[in-house]
Amino acid sequence: MIGERLAEIRSFNGDTQASLAKKLNVSHFTVSSWEQEKSSPDHETLVKICRLYNITSDYLLGLTNIDPVFAERRRLEQFTEAELREIRKFEEFLIWKKANK
Repeated sequence: MIGERLAEIRSFNGDTQASLAKKLNVSHFTVSSWEQEKSSPDHETLVKICRLYNITSDYLLGLTNIDPVFAERRRLEQFTEAELREIRKFEEFLIWKKANK
């Protein structure tokens, strides 16, 4: 489970196995081994991965199928910057409207 999710998250963030390996101070072959489910990162490295990509360890380990932050980033990637600005404006309006009821 870790391997599949790590590969997905790494790719989503624009990293190659080599670039992730450099960030974690491990070899490219180590990252490849994790993604092929031949081995797993140690606890300290798992924490580094979660912090690097802003994901939960529960999601990476397969204990949950949804990581709220990662899901939100994937959902928002479909919008242009202009559309995201409009979404934020509308959100601010709704918050203001609720506060002024």
